[in-house]
Amino acid sequence: MQIFFVYTYEENLRYGGIIMTDFMQIICDYLLENRCKEFLPREYYWHYTRLAEKQESALLETLSDSQWELLDQYQTTRNTMHSHELEAMFLAAWQTSRELA
Repeated sequence: MQIFFVYTYEENLRYGGIIMTDFMQIICDYLLENRCKEFLPREYYWHYTRLAEKQESALLETLSDSQWELLDQYQTTRNTMHSHELEAMFLAAWQTSRELA
C-alpha cells in the first residue's frame, strides 16, 4: 500500500510537518506490506474483515448506478484519509524513535 502526500514540500513545512523522504517511504511501504499484519489481533481482525466483505457485497447488490458512483467517491475519500492517518502514525513513530535514540 503506497501512502501519498497531498501537500507539497513547502506546504508540509509551513504546516509544521515532517517530510517523508524517499528512504522513509521505502521503509513505510515495507512495514505495511511485510510486518504490519503480524501485529493485528488474528481472530478478531480477520473475523471482522470477512464480515465487512459480506456486508459490502450485500450493499453493492442494492445500489443504483448513481449510488454506486456516490459510494465510490466516499470510499476514495475514506481511503485517502486512511493513507494520511497511516503516514502520520509512521512519522510520529519515526520522530519518537529519533528522540529516544
